[in-house]
Amino acid sequence: MPIRFIGLNNRTAPVETRELFSFDAHGVQDALQKWLAQEHGVEATLVSTCNRTELYFATESGEIPDFKSAFPYLAAPNFRAQISDDSFEQFRKYFLCLEDGDAVEHLFSVASSLDSMILGEPQILMQMKRAYELAVQAKTTGPILNEAFQSAFKTAKRVSVETEIFRRRVSVPSVAVVDFILNIFERLNDKKTLVLGAGEMAEETLKFLVDYGAEKILVTNRSRDKAEVLAQQWNGTVVDWSKRIDALADVDLAICATGATEPIVTLEHYLEIEKIRNNGSPLTILDLAVPRNVDPQIGERSNVYLYSIDDLEAACARNRELRDKEIPKALKIAREEAEKFIKNINARKSIGVILKLRNGWNEIKDAEVERLLRKIDCDAHTEEEIRYAFDRLVNKLLHSPTTSLRDASQSEYGMKLTDAIKRLFRL
Repeated sequence: MPIRFIGLNNRTAPVETRELFSFDAHGVQDALQKWLAQEHGVEATLVSTCNRTELYFATESGEIPDFKSAFPYLAAPNFRAQISDDSFEQFRKYFLCLEDGDAVEHLFSVASSLDSMILGEPQILMQMKRAYELAVQAKTTGPILNEAFQSAFKTAKRVSVETEIFRRRVSVPSVAVVDFILNIFERLNDKKTLVLGAGEMAEETLKFLVDYGAEKILVTNRSRDKAEVLAQQWNGTVVDWSKRIDALADVDLAICATGATEPIVTLEHYLEIEKIRNNGSPLTILDLAVPRNVDPQIGERSNVYLYSIDDLEAACARNRELRDKEIPKALKIAREEAEKFIKNINARKSIGVILKLRNGWNEIKDAEVERLLRKIDCDAHTEEEIRYAFDRLVNKLLHSPTTSLRDASQSEYGMKLTDAIKRLFRL
Protein backbone atom coordinates (compact mmCIF):
# COMPACT_ATOMS: atom_id res chain seq x y z
CA MET A 1 0.00 0.00 0.00
CA PRO A 2 2.21 2.86 -1.18
CA ILE A 3 0.96 5.94 0.67
CA ARG A 4 3.12 8.99 1.24
CA PHE A 5 3.01 12.28 3.08
CA ILE A 6 5.05 15.38 2.29
CA GLY A 7 4.55 18.60 4.21
CA LEU A 8 5.84 21.44 6.32
CA ASN A 9 4.39 23.15 9.39
CA ASN A 10 5.09 25.79 12.01
CA ARG A 11 7.67 23.54 13.71
CA THR A 12 9.66 22.71 10.58
CA ALA A 13 9.57 26.02 8.69
CA PRO A 14 9.47 29.76 9.50
CA VAL A 15 6.49 31.82 8.41
CA GLU A 16 8.36 33.39 5.47
CA THR A 17 8.88 29.87 4.08
CA ARG A 18 5.36 28.66 4.85
CA GLU A 19 3.99 31.63 2.89
CA LEU A 20 5.57 30.26 -0.28
CA PHE A 21 3.65 27.01 0.15
CA SER A 22 0.29 28.35 1.27
CA PHE A 23 -2.93 27.94 -0.73
CA ASP A 24 -6.45 29.27 -0.64
CA ALA A 25 -9.31 26.97 -1.71
CA HIS A 26 -8.94 28.02 -5.36
CA GLY A 27 -5.20 27.34 -5.25
CA VAL A 28 -5.79 23.88 -3.76
CA GLN A 29 -8.24 23.01 -6.53
CA ASP A 30 -5.84 24.28 -9.19
CA ALA A 31 -2.95 22.20 -7.80
CA LEU A 32 -5.14 19.09 -7.61
CA GLN A 33 -6.30 19.56 -11.21
CA LYS A 34 -2.68 19.70 -12.34
CA TRP A 35 -1.98 16.57 -10.28
CA LEU A 36 -4.94 14.77 -11.90
CA ALA A 37 -3.70 15.65 -15.38
CA GLN A 38 -0.10 14.53 -14.80
CA GLU A 39 0.00 11.89 -12.04
CA HIS A 40 -2.33 9.31 -13.58
CA GLY A 41 -3.71 6.72 -11.17
CA VAL A 42 -2.22 8.36 -8.07
CA GLU A 43 -4.66 9.65 -5.46
CA ALA A 44 -3.93 12.98 -3.74
CA THR A 45 -5.29 15.34 -1.08
CA LEU A 46 -3.75 18.74 -0.35
CA VAL A 47 -4.16 20.36 3.09
CA SER A 48 -3.24 24.04 3.53
CA THR A 49 -3.76 26.10 6.70
CA CYS A 50 -1.93 29.03 8.27
CA ASN A 51 0.37 26.60 10.11
CA ARG A 52 0.80 23.72 7.64
CA THR A 53 0.77 22.63 4.01
CA GLU A 54 0.61 18.87 3.49
CA LEU A 55 0.21 16.57 0.51
CA TYR A 56 -1.05 13.01 1.01
CA PHE A 57 -0.86 10.70 -2.00
CA ALA A 58 -1.29 6.99 -2.62
CA THR A 59 -1.72 4.34 -5.29
CA GLU A 60 -2.95 0.76 -5.34
CA SER A 61 -0.61 -0.15 -8.17
CA GLY A 62 2.13 1.35 -10.29
CA GLU A 63 4.79 3.91 -9.45
CA ILE A 64 4.20 6.55 -6.80
CA PRO A 65 5.89 9.96 -7.15
CA ASP A 66 8.98 10.61 -5.04
CA PHE A 67 9.52 13.80 -3.06
CA LYS A 68 11.18 15.67 -5.89
CA SER A 69 8.32 14.88 -8.29
CA ALA A 70 5.64 15.88 -5.79
CA PHE A 71 7.42 19.00 -4.55
CA PRO A 72 6.17 21.43 -7.28
CA TYR A 73 2.54 20.70 -6.40
CA LEU A 74 3.17 22.08 -2.90
CA ALA A 75 4.36 25.47 -4.14
CA ALA A 76 1.86 28.34 -4.05
CA PRO A 77 0.71 29.51 -7.52
CA ASN A 78 2.79 32.72 -7.46
CA PHE A 79 5.87 30.73 -6.43
CA ARG A 80 5.42 27.62 -8.59
CA ALA A 81 6.93 29.20 -11.68
CA GLN A 82 10.17 29.80 -9.78
CA ILE A 83 10.63 26.15 -8.81
CA SER A 84 13.91 24.65 -10.02
CA ASP A 85 16.40 22.00 -8.97
CA ASP A 86 18.15 24.64 -6.88
CA SER A 87 14.97 25.61 -5.06
CA PHE A 88 14.22 21.95 -4.43
CA GLU A 89 17.53 21.55 -2.63
CA GLN A 90 17.07 24.89 -0.85
CA PHE A 91 13.69 24.02 0.68
CA ARG A 92 14.09 20.25 1.16
CA LYS A 93 15.20 20.71 4.79
CA TYR A 94 11.85 22.26 5.78
CA PHE A 95 9.76 19.26 4.74
CA LEU A 96 8.74 16.09 6.52
CA CYS A 97 8.47 12.96 4.37
CA LEU A 98 6.70 9.87 5.70
CA GLU A 99 5.54 6.61 4.16
CA ASP A 100 2.88 3.98 4.76
CA GLY A 101 2.16 3.42 8.48
CA ASP A 102 4.05 6.54 9.57
CA ALA A 103 2.17 8.66 7.01
CA VAL A 104 -1.19 7.27 8.15
CA GLU A 105 -0.40 7.82 11.82
CA HIS A 106 0.60 11.41 11.05
CA LEU A 107 -2.68 12.00 9.20
CA PHE A 108 -4.68 10.63 12.14
CA SER A 109 -2.69 12.75 14.62
CA VAL A 110 -3.23 15.93 12.60
CA ALA A 111 -6.98 15.34 12.31
CA SER A 112 -7.12 14.69 16.07
CA SER A 113 -5.36 18.02 16.76
CA LEU A 114 -2.36 16.26 18.30
CA ASP A 115 0.06 17.97 15.91
CA SER A 116 -1.37 21.49 16.29
CA MET A 117 0.27 24.57 17.78
CA ILE A 118 -2.47 24.42 20.44
CA LEU A 119 -3.40 20.82 21.14
CA GLY A 120 -7.10 20.19 20.99
CA GLU A 121 -7.99 23.20 18.86
CA PRO A 122 -11.13 22.21 16.92
CA GLN A 123 -10.46 24.22 13.76
CA ILE A 124 -7.97 21.73 12.29
CA LEU A 125 -10.57 18.95 12.00
CA MET A 126 -12.87 21.25 10.02
CA GLN A 127 -9.93 22.28 7.83
CA MET A 128 -9.05 18.64 7.17
CA LYS A 129 -12.64 17.86 6.23
CA ARG A 130 -12.69 20.83 3.87
CA ALA A 131 -9.43 19.71 2.24
CA TYR A 132 -10.86 16.24 1.74
CA GLU A 133 -14.04 17.69 0.21
CA LEU A 134 -11.96 19.72 -2.26
CA ALA A 135 -10.04 16.60 -3.26
CA VAL A 136 -13.28 14.65 -3.75
CA GLN A 137 -14.62 17.48 -5.92
CA ALA A 138 -11.38 17.47 -7.92
CA LYS A 139 -11.69 13.67 -8.30
CA THR A 140 -8.17 13.06 -6.99
CA THR A 141 -9.18 10.71 -4.18
CA GLY A 142 -9.75 6.97 -4.49
CA PRO A 143 -10.15 3.84 -2.36
CA ILE A 144 -7.05 4.39 -0.24
CA LEU A 145 -7.36 8.09 0.63
CA ASN A 146 -11.14 7.88 0.94
CA GLU A 147 -10.77 5.23 3.60
CA ALA A 148 -7.76 6.98 5.16
CA PHE A 149 -9.52 10.31 5.66
CA GLN A 150 -12.76 8.73 6.86
CA SER A 151 -10.71 6.72 9.37
CA ALA A 152 -8.89 9.92 10.39
CA PHE A 153 -12.20 11.65 11.15
CA LYS A 154 -13.32 8.60 13.14
CA THR A 155 -10.04 8.71 15.06
CA ALA A 156 -10.57 12.39 15.92
CA LYS A 157 -14.00 11.53 17.27
CA ARG A 158 -12.51 8.77 19.43
CA VAL A 159 -9.92 11.17 20.81
CA SER A 160 -12.57 13.78 21.60
CA VAL A 161 -14.79 11.24 23.36
CA GLU A 162 -12.19 9.13 25.15
CA THR A 163 -9.78 11.88 26.26
CA GLU A 164 -9.86 15.41 27.66
CA ILE A 165 -7.76 16.84 24.81
CA PHE A 166 -10.59 18.77 23.15
CA ARG A 167 -12.09 19.89 26.44
CA ARG A 168 -8.95 21.51 27.84
CA ARG A 169 -8.33 25.01 26.50
CA VAL A 170 -4.83 26.34 26.98
CA SER A 171 -4.73 29.82 25.42
CA VAL A 172 -5.82 32.87 27.43
CA PRO A 173 -8.57 33.90 24.95
CA SER A 174 -9.99 30.39 24.69
CA VAL A 175 -10.04 29.97 28.48
CA ALA A 176 -11.58 33.41 28.86
CA VAL A 177 -14.51 32.45 26.65
CA VAL A 178 -15.01 28.77 27.39
CA ASP A 179 -14.07 28.52 31.08
CA PHE A 180 -15.32 31.91 32.27
CA ILE A 181 -17.81 33.66 29.99
CA LEU A 182 -19.79 30.57 29.02
CA ASN A 183 -20.08 29.63 32.67
CA ILE A 184 -21.75 32.99 33.35
CA PHE A 185 -23.94 33.35 30.24
CA GLU A 186 -26.04 30.53 28.84
CA ARG A 187 -25.77 32.05 25.38
CA LEU A 188 -24.03 35.00 23.73
CA ASN A 189 -26.19 35.93 20.75
CA ASP A 190 -28.36 38.25 22.91
CA LYS A 191 -25.44 39.76 24.88
CA LYS A 192 -23.66 43.00 24.06
CA THR A 193 -19.85 43.07 24.15
CA LEU A 194 -17.50 46.07 24.44
CA VAL A 195 -13.89 45.61 23.37
CA LEU A 196 -11.43 48.20 24.70
CA GLY A 197 -8.26 47.97 22.64
CA ALA A 198 -7.57 46.57 19.18
CA GLY A 199 -4.49 44.39 19.64
CA GLU A 200 -3.92 40.66 19.11
CA MET A 201 -5.28 39.59 22.51
CA ALA A 202 -8.52 41.52 22.07
CA GLU A 203 -8.92 40.25 18.52
CA GLU A 204 -8.31 36.60 19.43
CA THR A 205 -10.74 36.76 22.36
CA LEU A 206 -13.31 38.37 20.12
CA LYS A 207 -12.83 35.61 17.56
CA PHE A 208 -13.70 32.97 20.17
CA LEU A 209 -16.73 35.00 21.25
CA VAL A 210 -18.02 35.18 17.68
CA ASP A 211 -17.37 31.46 17.22
CA TYR A 212 -19.65 30.86 20.22
CA GLY A 213 -22.42 33.11 18.98
CA ALA A 214 -21.64 36.73 19.98
CA GLU A 215 -23.34 39.17 17.60
CA LYS A 216 -23.66 42.59 19.29
CA ILE A 217 -20.11 44.00 19.38
CA LEU A 218 -18.76 47.46 20.19
CA VAL A 219 -15.10 48.38 19.68
CA THR A 220 -13.21 51.36 21.08
CA ASN A 221 -9.55 52.32 20.93
CA ARG A 222 -7.43 55.45 21.29
CA SER A 223 -6.57 55.02 17.63
CA ARG A 224 -9.96 55.05 15.92
CA ASP A 225 -8.46 53.64 12.69
CA LYS A 226 -7.46 50.41 14.45
CA ALA A 227 -10.87 50.17 16.10
CA GLU A 228 -12.55 50.52 12.72
CA VAL A 229 -10.45 47.70 11.25
CA LEU A 230 -11.37 45.35 14.11
CA ALA A 231 -15.03 46.38 14.04
CA GLN A 232 -15.23 45.78 10.30
CA GLN A 233 -13.60 42.37 10.65
CA TRP A 234 -16.13 41.17 13.24
CA ASN A 235 -19.18 43.10 12.09
CA GLY A 236 -19.07 45.43 15.09
CA THR A 237 -19.70 49.12 15.78
CA VAL A 238 -17.01 51.69 16.66
CA VAL A 239 -17.40 53.78 19.82
CA ASP A 240 -15.38 56.96 20.38
CA TRP A 241 -12.73 56.53 23.05
CA SER A 242 -14.19 59.43 25.00
CA LYS A 243 -17.53 57.57 25.17
CA ARG A 244 -16.09 54.29 26.48
CA ILE A 245 -17.55 54.68 29.98
CA ASP A 246 -20.98 55.51 28.60
CA ALA A 247 -20.79 52.38 26.45
CA LEU A 248 -19.83 50.34 29.52
CA ALA A 249 -23.17 51.25 31.04
CA ASP A 250 -25.03 49.36 28.32
CA VAL A 251 -23.09 46.12 27.81
CA ASP A 252 -23.03 42.69 29.38
CA LEU A 253 -19.38 41.94 28.73
CA ALA A 254 -16.22 44.07 28.47
CA ILE A 255 -12.82 42.94 27.21
CA CYS A 256 -9.95 45.24 28.16
CA ALA A 257 -6.64 44.79 26.38
CA THR A 258 -4.89 48.11 25.82
CA GLY A 259 -1.28 49.09 26.39
CA ALA A 260 -2.18 51.82 28.89
CA THR A 261 0.08 52.15 31.93
CA GLU A 262 -2.76 53.44 34.11
CA PRO A 263 -6.32 52.10 34.54
CA ILE A 264 -8.60 53.19 31.70
CA VAL A 265 -11.66 52.27 33.81
CA THR A 266 -11.35 53.56 37.37
CA LEU A 267 -13.65 52.99 40.33
CA GLU A 268 -14.88 56.57 39.93
CA HIS A 269 -15.72 55.84 36.30
CA TYR A 270 -17.73 52.79 37.28
CA LEU A 271 -19.60 54.55 40.06
CA GLU A 272 -20.80 57.08 37.46
CA ILE A 273 -22.62 54.36 35.54
CA GLU A 274 -23.43 51.82 38.25
CA LYS A 275 -26.92 53.17 38.94
CA ILE A 276 -27.97 53.20 35.30
CA ARG A 277 -26.60 49.76 34.37
CA ASN A 278 -29.64 47.90 33.09
CA ASN A 279 -31.37 47.61 36.46
CA GLY A 280 -28.36 45.98 38.04
CA SER A 281 -27.79 43.27 35.42
CA PRO A 282 -24.43 41.41 35.70
CA LEU A 283 -21.32 42.85 34.10
CA THR A 284 -18.44 40.53 33.19
CA ILE A 285 -15.05 42.17 32.65
CA LEU A 286 -11.99 40.42 31.24
CA ASP A 287 -8.93 42.51 32.01
CA LEU A 288 -6.28 40.96 29.79
CA ALA A 289 -3.79 43.83 30.10
CA VAL A 290 -0.54 44.15 32.03
CA PRO A 291 -0.52 46.67 33.71
CA ARG A 292 -4.21 46.17 34.43
CA ASN A 293 -6.71 48.36 32.59
CA VAL A 294 -9.44 48.09 35.23
CA ASP A 295 -9.32 49.20 38.85
CA PRO A 296 -9.49 45.91 40.85
CA GLN A 297 -11.89 47.53 43.34
CA ILE A 298 -14.57 47.38 40.63
CA GLY A 299 -14.57 43.60 41.03
CA GLU A 300 -15.91 44.06 44.56
CA ARG A 301 -19.05 45.82 43.34
CA SER A 302 -22.35 43.98 43.20
CA ASN A 303 -23.05 41.97 40.02
CA VAL A 304 -19.55 42.57 38.61
CA TYR A 305 -17.40 39.58 37.60
CA LEU A 306 -13.86 40.86 37.05
CA TYR A 307 -11.13 38.51 35.86
CA SER A 308 -7.49 39.48 35.43
CA ILE A 309 -4.81 37.87 33.28
CA ASP A 310 -3.59 35.97 36.34
CA ASP A 311 -6.99 34.33 36.81
CA LEU A 312 -6.96 33.20 33.21
CA GLU A 313 -3.32 32.10 33.21
CA ALA A 314 -3.97 29.94 36.27
CA ALA A 315 -6.86 28.26 34.46
CA CYS A 316 -4.63 27.80 31.39
CA ALA A 317 -1.95 26.16 33.52
CA ARG A 318 -4.45 23.79 35.14
CA ASN A 319 -5.92 22.88 31.78
CA ARG A 320 -2.46 22.42 30.26
CA GLU A 321 -1.42 20.06 33.04
CA LEU A 322 -4.61 18.02 32.75
CA ARG A 323 -4.45 17.98 28.97
CA ASP A 324 -0.80 16.93 28.86
CA LYS A 325 -1.67 13.88 30.95
CA GLU A 326 -4.10 12.89 28.21
CA ILE A 327 -1.60 13.14 25.35
CA PRO A 328 -0.21 9.57 25.66
CA LYS A 329 -3.76 8.18 25.63
CA ALA A 330 -4.66 10.24 22.56
CA LEU A 331 -1.49 9.22 20.71
CA LYS A 332 -2.19 5.58 21.54
CA ILE A 333 -5.64 5.92 19.96
CA ALA A 334 -4.14 7.43 16.80
CA ARG A 335 -1.57 4.63 16.65
CA GLU A 336 -4.20 1.92 17.17
CA GLU A 337 -6.43 3.32 14.44
CA ALA A 338 -3.47 3.68 12.05
CA GLU A 339 -2.47 0.05 12.62
CA LYS A 340 -6.08 -1.05 12.08
CA PHE A 341 -6.22 0.90 8.83
CA ILE A 342 -2.97 -0.62 7.55
CA LYS A 343 -4.18 -4.13 8.40
CA ASN A 344 -7.47 -3.57 6.60
CA ILE A 345 -5.74 -2.22 3.50
CA ASN A 346 -3.19 -5.07 3.52
CA ALA A 347 -5.91 -7.68 3.97
CA ARG A 348 -7.96 -6.21 1.12
CA LYS A 349 -4.97 -6.16 -1.19
CA SER A 350 -3.93 -9.72 -0.27
CA ILE A 351 -7.45 -10.97 -1.03
CA GLY A 352 -7.22 -9.40 -4.47
CA VAL A 353 -3.87 -11.08 -5.12
CA ILE A 354 -5.20 -14.43 -3.89
CA LEU A 355 -8.16 -14.19 -6.27
CA LYS A 356 -5.93 -13.26 -9.22
CA LEU A 357 -3.54 -16.11 -8.40
CA ARG A 358 -6.37 -18.64 -8.04
CA ASN A 359 -8.13 -17.48 -11.22
CA GLY A 360 -4.90 -17.61 -13.19
CA TRP A 361 -4.04 -21.13 -12.06
CA ASN A 362 -7.60 -22.34 -12.65
CA GLU A 363 -7.49 -21.01 -16.21
CA ILE A 364 -4.30 -23.00 -16.83
CA LYS A 365 -5.79 -26.07 -15.13
CA ASP A 366 -9.00 -25.91 -17.17
CA ALA A 367 -7.05 -25.55 -20.40
CA GLU A 368 -4.84 -28.55 -19.59
CA VAL A 369 -7.81 -30.72 -18.54
CA GLU A 370 -9.61 -29.96 -21.79
CA ARG A 371 -6.46 -30.71 -23.79
CA LEU A 372 -6.09 -34.06 -22.00
CA LEU A 373 -9.74 -35.06 -22.42
CA ARG A 374 -9.54 -34.38 -26.15
CA LYS A 375 -6.68 -36.90 -26.44
CA ILE A 376 -8.21 -39.77 -24.50
CA ASP A 377 -11.43 -41.70 -24.71
CA CYS A 378 -13.07 -42.07 -21.31
CA ASP A 379 -16.49 -42.44 -19.77
CA ALA A 380 -18.24 -39.76 -17.68
CA HIS A 381 -17.08 -41.22 -14.37
CA THR A 382 -13.43 -41.20 -15.40
CA GLU A 383 -13.74 -37.63 -16.72
CA GLU A 384 -15.21 -36.56 -13.40
CA GLU A 385 -12.32 -38.19 -11.52
CA ILE A 386 -9.78 -36.47 -13.75
CA ARG A 387 -11.38 -33.06 -13.20
CA TYR A 388 -11.57 -33.71 -9.45
CA ALA A 389 -7.89 -34.72 -9.31
CA PHE A 390 -6.79 -31.55 -11.12
CA ASP A 391 -8.95 -29.41 -8.83
CA ARG A 392 -7.40 -31.02 -5.74
CA LEU A 393 -3.91 -30.51 -7.16
CA VAL A 394 -4.45 -26.79 -7.77
CA ASN A 395 -6.08 -26.29 -4.36
CA LYS A 396 -3.18 -28.02 -2.60
CA LEU A 397 -0.60 -26.00 -4.52
CA LEU A 398 -2.46 -22.79 -3.66
CA HIS A 399 -2.98 -23.63 0.00
CA SER A 400 0.45 -22.58 1.29
CA PRO A 401 0.78 -19.25 -0.57
CA THR A 402 -2.82 -18.20 0.19
CA THR A 403 -2.47 -19.13 3.86
CA SER A 404 0.81 -17.23 4.09
CA LEU A 405 -0.75 -14.19 2.44
CA ARG A 406 -3.75 -14.19 4.78
CA ASP A 407 -1.57 -14.53 7.86
CA ALA A 408 0.97 -11.96 6.73
CA SER A 409 -1.72 -9.41 5.81
CA GLN A 410 -2.05 -8.62 9.52
CA SER A 411 1.57 -7.45 9.73
CA GLU A 412 3.89 -4.98 8.02
CA TYR A 413 5.53 -7.96 6.29
CA GLY A 414 2.27 -8.68 4.45
CA MET A 415 2.61 -5.87 1.93
CA LYS A 416 6.12 -6.96 0.97
CA LEU A 417 5.00 -10.56 0.55
CA THR A 418 1.98 -9.49 -1.51
CA ASP A 419 4.15 -7.40 -3.82
CA ALA A 420 6.67 -10.23 -4.13
CA ILE A 421 3.98 -12.73 -5.18
CA LYS A 422 2.56 -10.24 -7.68
CA ARG A 423 5.99 -9.84 -9.28
CA LEU A 424 6.78 -13.58 -9.07
CA PHE A 425 3.59 -14.64 -10.86
CA ARG A 426 3.26 -11.46 -12.94
CA LEU A 427 -0.20 -10.71 -11.60
